[in-house]
Amino acid sequence: MVKIRIIKFFLVLFALLTVCGVHVFASDLNYERVAMEAKKKVHIAKHMQLSGNQDKNFWTVYSNYERDLDNIYRRKFDLVINFRRANDANQMTDNLAAKMLDDFFSIEKDKLRIKQSYISEFRKILPNKKVTLFYQIDNKLDAIVNHEIAIKINLLQ
Repeated sequence: MVKIRIIKFFLVLFALLTVCGVHVFASDLNYERVAMEAKKKVHIAKHMQLSGNQDKNFWTVYSNYERDLDNIYRRKFDLVINFRRANDANQMTDNLAAKMLDDFFSIEKDKLRIKQSYISEFRKILPNKKVTLFYQIDNKLDAIVNHEIAIKINLLQ
């Protein structure tokens, strides 16, 4: 009887630690996402060196661009949390893995579609070199975020 209680206690404790660990991971990722958005604007402003008129017009289009991408980033954030939760709890089935992989590529495809849809908007207000520079900066910052996510998630078990 005592042995069963001890086993139950440790199972409950393990479950709580697992849930808390995922929650802390989710909080860390959310904090990093918000911090990265702020850093992104500073980095873009520093490297784009926009003139007065370009500056005003760029940030208006950029705000719309980020607003449209926000849902994509949230979907990716949710997918990462769910992947980590299932993987860490050894609950990843073949069907769940397939669904998550399909969701991942759907998110990436939607992100690319949105980014491509804004090229013409940016070209209306900036020379092509500046548009290309913006997308280069944006791509580098996405790579940093992806790297941060990758180092915090174990490979599929």
